[in-house]
Amino acid sequence: MKCRIGIAMLLALALGVTKTNAQSMGNDTIDYFNMSLEDLMNMEIVAVSKKAENSFDAPLSSSIITKEEIINSGATTIEEAFRLVPGFIVREETNGNYDIHIRGNDNIPSGNFTFFTENSMSLIMVDGRKVFNNMNGGTFWESLPVSLTDVERIEIIRGASTALYGPNAVNGVVNIITKKAQDKPFSIDGNLMTGTASSTIGDFAINNSFADNKLKTRISANFEKRDRHTEDYYNWVNGSYVPYTDLVYYMDADPTNPAGNTTLGANHPTYENPELAKDKYGVNAWLSYKASKKVDFNLSAGLQNSTAQTVFMEGLTTPITSRESESYYVNTISNIHGISLQFSGNFGTQDVYKGSGISSKYDYNNIDAILEYDWTLGDLTLRPGVSYQRVAYDDSEYLPTPESKRGFINGEAVLSNFAYYLRGDYKATKKLRLIAALRMDHYNKPKDNYFTYQLIGTYKPNDNNLLRASFSKANRGPVIVDFFTNYEEGSPTSGQFIQYLGNEDMNLSTSNVIELGYRSQLSKQLQIDIEGFYSTTDNFSTFEPTIVGSPTDANNPLPYLHLAYNYQNASVKATQTGLTASVFYAPSTKLQLKAFGTVQKTELEDQSVREVPMMILPESGIFENPQYKLVDQTHKHTPGFFGGMTANYRPIEKLNVFVGMNYYSKQTYTHDYAFSQYHFLTDQGSGVAEVKANTTVNAKVSYKIYKNSSIFVNARNLFNSKERQFGFADEMAGLYLVGFNVSL
Repeated sequence: MKCRIGIAMLLALALGVTKTNAQSMGNDTIDYFNMSLEDLMNMEIVAVSKKAENSFDAPLSSSIITKEEIINSGATTIEEAFRLVPGFIVREETNGNYDIHIRGNDNIPSGNFTFFTENSMSLIMVDGRKVFNNMNGGTFWESLPVSLTDVERIEIIRGASTALYGPNAVNGVVNIITKKAQDKPFSIDGNLMTGTASSTIGDFAINNSFADNKLKTRISANFEKRDRHTEDYYNWVNGSYVPYTDLVYYMDADPTNPAGNTTLGANHPTYENPELAKDKYGVNAWLSYKASKKVDFNLSAGLQNSTAQTVFMEGLTTPITSRESESYYVNTISNIHGISLQFSGNFGTQDVYKGSGISSKYDYNNIDAILEYDWTLGDLTLRPGVSYQRVAYDDSEYLPTPESKRGFINGEAVLSNFAYYLRGDYKATKKLRLIAALRMDHYNKPKDNYFTYQLIGTYKPNDNNLLRASFSKANRGPVIVDFFTNYEEGSPTSGQFIQYLGNEDMNLSTSNVIELGYRSQLSKQLQIDIEGFYSTTDNFSTFEPTIVGSPTDANNPLPYLHLAYNYQNASVKATQTGLTASVFYAPSTKLQLKAFGTVQKTELEDQSVREVPMMILPESGIFENPQYKLVDQTHKHTPGFFGGMTANYRPIEKLNVFVGMNYYSKQTYTHDYAFSQYHFLTDQGSGVAEVKANTTVNAKVSYKIYKNSSIFVNARNLFNSKERQFGFADEMAGLYLVGFNVSL
């Protein structure tokens, strides 16, 4: 696959070069740094209402990251750029791989497998195309085919938006909007940087415009390769970081004799490249045609190949494993006199636990179709719509034998959803605006209908102040593992038979959210934005074990151990209360300052806590189910405070200096399954990670050498902090790079 992508990259560049035009190559890019604060307030945002409006009037908690801000900041990935946004938690797991959440509500219920920590309640899109991982939930960021150079801007909604965008938009929505060719015959843009940890990151694009700028094309290629800051892994058994050859299986290794025959061999396929953090490639192509003011057509397609070593599908030895993905996509968007039609497809193969010895590999396809219409009646705008989504995952091709039951789903699993919805936007008076969105989703799994809504009101007493309030109900969509897991280990004849099973009676996680907001331009140099939020969420998914039968079970005596892990809805209910504030201050045309922070508290009601873990001690004949108790407690995995500050200084036209800081308060990450029966009996548990409060500082200095092309030095984690930001993951380390940006 990498060879095919390499050939595609060469073809992309060759096709672009053949279209070189010797006409003027002047730059018509908007320079957002030189815009006034008032102009920045009136930047257009589409994500909030699905139609263009100025960002100051946006009725929901929202932000925009411009391409200029991304370039100035020195962000090396799209994920890292979210550190510029209020309300985002961006925790590094390994070099260039991040755990990303909006406001939190993460790792609930605490103590389960690590893939439950993924952000499965935020919807990520690229040009309106969903990039959600429907196997387990969340986003495989390294598998995005686009890169930083492809980004025109990123639009963000914080808070529930299912009624507008569909399932999974519970904590928020991110829409990555890609660049289109400029209004000139030929242009190029690109980026290349290299530095420590064997990091090399590059992308390049060629743009063409034809037919009086009605027809535009863009072709881009990108790559990213970087190593971890260490080659050691967290050892579940004793809580230390060791080479992979010293790892021990926590389910059957006695800490008093950890070596035995349970250590991993020197050529274990899971760790064939222990130093690698990320290796990815992508190619993309766009074509847009604007037939008239009210008619336009857009087509994009691309492919990618990626490998990432990160905390996702942990093994019995350590939480860091490798996953691979190769895929291609197509996306079409047509706008014809108020009718909007989007069709997208994503197809590929993924292995979420490379070299695990089980069939963690599968093929997938995801098809989405959306039809909407804008209808304006005086001060009322209605936007009805229908959508259909079908996702299919199939691991049949990768099973050792059809009857082996050694894959996650052992066959094909299909999820589908048909929805219809209506959004109304009414300008009641010059100052008062009322918005309502209603949506009904029909799922095949669960076989149930989910009704969601969003009620919003804004009041604008004058041009410089806006008050807003909203009440929303949102739900997470179904994922394959919840309903279709069908995996087996061992057999009755081997003495131990373990099943991992989905549950067709699962309910979808649902959240009710109240938000209040205030936005104000206090002066020509100062703007503030304050948002308060309160949410209640229930029906989280969990994965719990039960001993079905054993030689010591009086109710179901068996000559072997029969153990079942079942997906089910957790009893816990999460209540989150929080406040996010941001300040933007531009004292002069040479300096811009931003500061933002979120304080939050999440209370868990009826959290199921294991007082005694599952006891499996064959040598003593003990087989016992875990014992639980329900408690009310404060959730400690989401930091109580997180935020940051940025300063962008341009002393002269050619020189730009950017400094950014991010802070996270202390957190506690638990993984109860890492407590084997030996840990419980000897009080040597290693399944809790206390993540200290930490601060990272980033800086970039760039100098223009020709038009908008520049050279730069870039420091991520400038002061080389060695703290960990995520439980059982790698230490951070400084990443120091040099490179250049080109825009012609």
